[in-house]
Amino acid sequence: MTVPIFAHLTDDVEGLIQMLPQELAVRSQLDVTAARSSVKKAIAPKFEIVFAGAFSAGKSMLINALLGRKLLYSAEGHATGTECQIAYAEPEQERVVLTFMSECDWKK
Repeated sequence: MTVPIFAHLTDDVEGLIQMLPQELAVRSQLDVTAARSSVKKAIAPKFEIVFAGAFSAGKSMLINALLGRKLLYSAEGHATGTECQIAYAEPEQERVVLTFMSECDWKK
């Protein structure tokens, strides 16, 4: 599902890429991979937002406020203390998935 305003963005960017100089010497030096990747991210139905900060900075409280519900535990001191990923789900399909990492994994 593409957001309607971006429906033709891929075609527009590809058109611009094709308008780049036609000489093989110049074209072979151009890397348009990043442009194509950025367009795919821009029109994707899913996106990532990262919240980072010091312990007890209020990240979980901010996320709860943005979502309009108390989804993440928050309290004074170290509350959440781990990486969390939140994705949209229909109300009847909501679930929590806990993934525990080994010490070796989290040290990486």
